Amino acid sequence: MKKIVFSAALVLSLGLAGCGETTTKDESTKDEKPVAETSTDSKQETSAPATKEDGKLTEEKFKQIKDGMTYEEVVKIVGAEGKIMSETGSAGEPHHTVMYEFETDGVMASSTMMFQGGKLINKSQFGVETSDIEITLEQFNKLENGMTKEQVFEILGGEGAVVSESGDVVMYSYNGKSLGGNASLMFQGGKLMNKTQLGLE
Repeated sequence: MKKIVFSAALVLSLGLAGCGETTTKDESTKDEKPVAETSTDSKQETSAPATKEDGKLTEEKFKQIKDGMTYEEVVKIVGAEGKIMSETGSAGEPHHTVMYEFETDGVMASSTMMFQGGKLINKSQFGVETSDIEITLEQFNKLENGMTKEQVFEILGGEGAVVSESGDVVMYSYNGKSLGGNASLMFQGGKLMNKTQLGLE
């Protein structure tokens, strides 16, 4: 029940808101040429190609992050520390809860991760993960609470983008065919428990 409350709170907040080893094969070799080659290899290895994704949360990284991971495990995947947005309780307490914001690879994108007792209990994103599946009002009206994910995805033609995930509670987002149209579907235990739409045609 606590997880559902945290998930809902997060969804609302999102809306507002190497070096290579240089080894010498034979120290007795006095030729200067091999030394120059080793130096070149070292330069290539230390100047590994940097990309705009380094230290930023991407769609691929977001999908790798799973419920129950530690903060350290999440940081390792993202490649950078998060910024504390809120904190409840004190470190070491079982209900110590911290929400972090991670820098994302996108102009309007954002993402938060909530940890309780040192374990991830919720991940949320906006603009990081996307889906090509578009939904119409007719399709939306066919959805009924209690349907399984499989039944819903069959009607819509596929899986939407995961907006928030907390244990067995997952919220998916779909874009409408008209500009600004969208729908949010929340599942618990694999079954549809809430559907919301705005501007669908």
